[in-house]
Amino acid sequence: MRRTLLPTAMVALLLVVPVSAAVGGAVAVPGAEPGFADGIAATDAALQERPNPCVGTMERTPNQSTLFSIQGARGGDKTSAMVVSARPNGSIVGVHNDTAAGRWWSYDIDVLPNGNILQPTTQSRHTVIEEIDPETGEHVSERDFPEAFDTHDVDLINGDELLVNDMSQDGEDRVFVYDLSREEVVWEYYFANYSEHYPESGGGEFGGDWTHNNDVEQISDGTFMVSVRNFDKVVAIDRETKDVEWTLGEDDNTTILHEQHNPDYFEGEDGTPTVIVADSLNDRVVEYEREDGQWNRTWVVRGGGLNEPRDADRLPNGNTLIADRRAHRIVEVTPEGDVVWEMYSPFQPYDVERVGTGDESSGPTMADAGATGVVEATGSADFDTADVEACYDYLTSFEGSRLIPDDELAAITDPSSTDTIDTESESDTAGGSDGGDDSETEPNESESVLGTPTDASGPTPLGTVLALAAVAALFVGALVRLRRR
Repeated sequence: MRRTLLPTAMVALLLVVPVSAAVGGAVAVPGAEPGFADGIAATDAALQERPNPCVGTMERTPNQSTLFSIQGARGGDKTSAMVVSARPNGSIVGVHNDTAAGRWWSYDIDVLPNGNILQPTTQSRHTVIEEIDPETGEHVSERDFPEAFDTHDVDLINGDELLVNDMSQDGEDRVFVYDLSREEVVWEYYFANYSEHYPESGGGEFGGDWTHNNDVEQISDGTFMVSVRNFDKVVAIDRETKDVEWTLGEDDNTTILHEQHNPDYFEGEDGTPTVIVADSLNDRVVEYEREDGQWNRTWVVRGGGLNEPRDADRLPNGNTLIADRRAHRIVEVTPEGDVVWEMYSPFQPYDVERVGTGDESSGPTMADAGATGVVEATGSADFDTADVEACYDYLTSFEGSRLIPDDELAAITDPSSTDTIDTESESDTAGGSDGGDDSETEPNESESVLGTPTDASGPTPLGTVLALAAVAALFVGALVRLRRR
């Protein structure tokens, strides 16, 4: 009996320990970022009762909640990939833990017209696109793309198409359109076919992470804007001809852009094309306007702790909402650079959206606001490593998974139900009580956009359950063998 139970117990440890580490804490790997602990052990739900440690500066509060994705990396450690929702005062609405659902990374998030949340993730070295119910945090629909290695961005366009970027890692980096009705790829743009714009000698190592195209957006009927990070530029591509209509930036000219992320296209009151970009390795957010075929820089915010920002959206109130990757925070800054709203978001926030303000940037250009120039960010809270670690403990132990409160969800699915826009008020109760709404709500029954129901699957400790089942089976097998002797 001893000879049978000993190896069984060892197998139990091998199965259960790695799973529990991946769901609630960090998986330690070589090269961890200095200053952070090797792992997080806190899983006590009582953490939710203590003051919210994720709140930074709260000078003014918006009228809507804020959604942000957390990629889930801390130096050489793999941490939980999540989507988090925070109320205007910084209290947490809920946390959608994608690591608990078996995913590796969490990337761009978009609120769909039906109120669901669209997000590309990765699992087993391929792309999985999720549609998340904002009331329950469950996956109402998923689509696997085995041929797409690492998708950072997906947009719903034309009602029934997905516009997707793909970093293939084999020299076949591309952007493609997937028709949901026909269930097939109907358009592709391979960067390697256009060497005049993306030479093999440029960017990263050809055949590896070569172009690192990390964002795609339809900016007009038949025109796609793509961020080609490793070439330090953003391009507009005609869908029909595949011609490059314009280019912002150039390879290795890092004064314009330097390995940028998530550019947003919008227009001035007179129709002037404008792009706001998280200029990542320049540690700034920058805005450009196009006049007479030339791009002119009109606004920059820098300093104040900005550290490799990943996303920047212009809000209707004229402020800019930023996902600040290596500072592990979300900040809202005024045109003058004042930080008026701040949340910690460990580890490595990727995308941020203010609920109810539309997809991407929806506010005025800085030229229209009369606020051009270079400004320094000021007013961030004085936080340290311990604060960020405490916030990570708090988020990974949070029990609620709802992402959009009832009243805000109604405003999305039925715009006539409210005339609320993103204004702000002086903050009076930062970091109030967390958790769900007081009212009970029925699950979101809106028709799935992806059209592939998953029977309400979502972030659950599936790995742990399977591991425990395997251990139980081993024990049963051992007992059976003993009885046969």
